[in-house]
Amino acid sequence: MRLGLIARADNRGLGQQTWAVQRNLHPAKTMVVDCPSMQPLQLHTDRFPGAHIVRGLPTELDYAQFLDGLDVVYTAETGYGDLWSIANRMGVRTVLHANYEFLDLRDQPTVWAAPSLWNFDRWPAGTTHLPVPIETDRFPITEKPLTASRFLHIVGRPAIHDRNGTLDLLLALQHVTAPITVTVTCQQPGYVSSLIREHNIHTPNNVTLVVDSADRDDYWTIYDNQHAMILPRRFGGLCLPANEAIGAGIPVIMPNIEPNNLWLCGAWLTEAIHAGEFSAKQHIQFYRTDPQVLAAKIDQLALDEDFYGHSVYMARNLRKALSWETLTPRYLEVFA
Repeated sequence: MRLGLIARADNRGLGQQTWAVQRNLHPAKTMVVDCPSMQPLQLHTDRFPGAHIVRGLPTELDYAQFLDGLDVVYTAETGYGDLWSIANRMGVRTVLHANYEFLDLRDQPTVWAAPSLWNFDRWPAGTTHLPVPIETDRFPITEKPLTASRFLHIVGRPAIHDRNGTLDLLLALQHVTAPITVTVTCQQPGYVSSLIREHNIHTPNNVTLVVDSADRDDYWTIYDNQHAMILPRRFGGLCLPANEAIGAGIPVIMPNIEPNNLWLCGAWLTEAIHAGEFSAKQHIQFYRTDPQVLAAKIDQLALDEDFYGHSVYMARNLRKALSWETLTPRYLEVFA
């Protein structure tokens, strides 16, 4: 089976997701799409040796040359123009690994693949559940302390309605009693400090807050020496930072909503409060987390040795179940 990959080569989610496919499934051909953007991102085309680089959306000629000789093409989130009809005409199967919030029912892949079970009943008939694997080789397992004292929160590039719940986290830190260090990574300099000023947030002396605005090529190093992740995410299915934290063998605090409560340890989840709704490509409900409830969960990981030790054990079990080693046969089955 000759596999083709349509990839992005930046440091955002689609770039990391498709780079992982390149590293682990070794496609016969790769096309890297450099989409027009108001804020152009640095490209790392060296991650895709021999790839055909397209500036803007691929043309019919780009697709005809790329699809020639392939059996199946994998793309994440979008078909970049007229992939579906050209591939169908050339007898090449297509797999679209879509995200529900951007699900466009006008797309016509051979196979719809959902990365999580969030709103799974609203996907097109015949959709297959295809989890995004963890690159466990990026995250060597290290000995963890008896309790958590170093916590990580990843903003990435801020999304609509504060998707990763950064404000909920900052408000919660005011109620934490344990001595901890919290590192917040954000690819938009000034975003976190603006939230702190706008909401007049004052962290107590026992909490050290570190804001890191670096745009890292080696995303996996963000998790070095971290003991737990705090991610009060307001909505969304696929969450690469949650996957990566599990890859690093650390627990992830998230709200008790789908799909978090379908795959994470229930003891890590906090009560979610409905906060509103909005429309993207699909209609989305979003939630918030009570700051004091979130602070209590942080304190539990920081003070309760039994709870933290069991949480690390559960994270390592999840890491194995979601590894590329475990899930590669499932991908090959779907592609075939």
